[in-house]
Amino acid sequence: MSLVFIIIGILFLLVIVGLWFTFGPGSKNIKDPIDEHAKMHELGIAHGHRTKNF
Repeated sequence: MSLVFIIIGILFLLVIVGLWFTFGPGSKNIKDPIDEHAKMHELGIAHGHRTKNF
């Protein structure tokens, strides 16, 4: 029975830490790598500056 409490405690702790990283003061410095990559695609520089020679 104590193993169940340990597992529930760990899961609860992970949820709290996830919420802290998402909405806490440190969340202002987090960059979204998918959004950054999409912006690079819009500029045409996502996968290098090589020209395609067909």
